[in-house]
Amino acid sequence: MSPTPALTLAVRSLDAAYDGSQILRNVSLSVPERKVVCLMGRNGVGKTTTLKCIVGLVKAVSGEVTLGSTSLNSYRPDERARSGIGYVPQGRDIFPNLTVWENLQISLVVQ
Repeated sequence: MSPTPALTLAVRSLDAAYDGSQILRNVSLSVPERKVVCLMGRNGVGKTTTLKCIVGLVKAVSGEVTLGSTSLNSYRPDERARSGIGYVPQGRDIFPNLTVWENLQISLVVQ
């Protein structure tokens, strides 16, 4: 039996806008399975919008989000979560009485 191929989360040529104002232009990145990637930048450059596009909370104008060979563009946020993609925002949108690890585990709960 051959090992399961690693799944890479890939973002290719992502464009996104809010109310006609372009926020993301041609954003591309990849995150290999079991690796950590840091998305850094000053305030207002599109970090949160990039993450929200990946998890499906913001619809991209163009570009593609894939997990392995599967395009996630038509997936709803809950379907993306079931695929293993989670998002824990900074600040008020977490459970304050849980540890960081417990907050991250919440995204793994599948009904």
